Amino acid sequence: MNRISAILILFVAGFCQQNTSQVEQPVTEVNSQWQDRALFLAGLPTSKEYSERPEIAQILNRPHYREHQRQMNAFWSSVERQRVAPMTAWWRSRLSPRMDNVKTKTALYPLSGGDLLNFKLVYPHANRYVMIAMEKPGVMPAPNSMSDPQLQEGLYSVRKMLGNIALTGYFFSRWMNQYMNPEKYGFYGTLPTVSVFLVRLGHRIQDVEMTCVDAQGNLVYKRVNPCYLPGYRIRFQDAISGRDKELYYHSTRIDNDLFSHESARGKYIRSLGDVALMMKAAVYLFHRPAYTEGARYLLEHSEVIVQDDSGIPYRLFDKSRWDISLFGTYRYPLPGMGVYPQQDLIRAYAGGSEHLPFAYGYGPKTAARASGLMVAFAK
Repeated sequence: MNRISAILILFVAGFCQQNTSQVEQPVTEVNSQWQDRALFLAGLPTSKEYSERPEIAQILNRPHYREHQRQMNAFWSSVERQRVAPMTAWWRSRLSPRMDNVKTKTALYPLSGGDLLNFKLVYPHANRYVMIAMEKPGVMPAPNSMSDPQLQEGLYSVRKMLGNIALTGYFFSRWMNQYMNPEKYGFYGTLPTVSVFLVRLGHRIQDVEMTCVDAQGNLVYKRVNPCYLPGYRIRFQDAISGRDKELYYHSTRIDNDLFSHESARGKYIRSLGDVALMMKAAVYLFHRPAYTEGARYLLEHSEVIVQDDSGIPYRLFDKSRWDISLFGTYRYPLPGMGVYPQQDLIRAYAGGSEHLPFAYGYGPKTAARASGLMVAFAK
């Protein structure tokens, strides 16, 4: 069997297991440049063909890139110890048996930023990952297309963003605005960060395509005008199962219109069907009256929800429909958010919760080791 035939068979087999509402796309040849660019950013060895290109070999031998490799390896050692290992062990012992009964293979993460790390660890067996946030999709240019000063600044910005999540488990909004979004760094937006997480977790990137949602709510793999939900699709081979999977990132505001059956954005979101939902953001968006319809849509179309207290308010969960497990602790929301403590959630935690062996909170909550996590399965 030749290489192209093998790729076709693997891709079709993986795709058929996904939600049938997604429009099938033609299979394309694996574009290995994206894997090598991600490995380069991650400080990992690239392919022999890539590293032996004279313009790339020159960069790999520069002192500032060797220092980048050293810092990235130290960063990942910290991530594996503080996040990957405890989250994987917790998932296997507490979630794995229940997750096997979830029918949907689409995982959705509103307000994700570039946090592919926690998303992939919470839903390791999804076939399609959909991330939605305000941050720019961004670009991941060839290193040799950049000047050396720009390359050094770009590598520094990547380290700052990734080091942020290694220390805290989340991205500071201030740091995202300073290091992730500015185009001056060359590497910007969520694409570099997401790509580094993918290859550091052992997955193999097969291709990256820019995407839009058109006026009819269809996802298209090109830039159109108007372009709703600008973003990208990453096709990758999963390190655990060997299956071909997809990751979509869409840049947009989160509001009720995003879930409307009348808007182009809403038509696309509704085409995803039922999802496995993850919520982890410091803004408490769905606690505000203006976002109630969005919260209700997510409750109606989720088979499982994993979130902290900033997600969907506890009071909106119909306890006759949801089987809820609580982990960690909850006493108060983040200060300065204009959100009051959820008294019903405080009472629920008073009734007992299970140990949470990793941080899942924000700011002072993380510092005080006061993370809480709720896992809800639809009955």
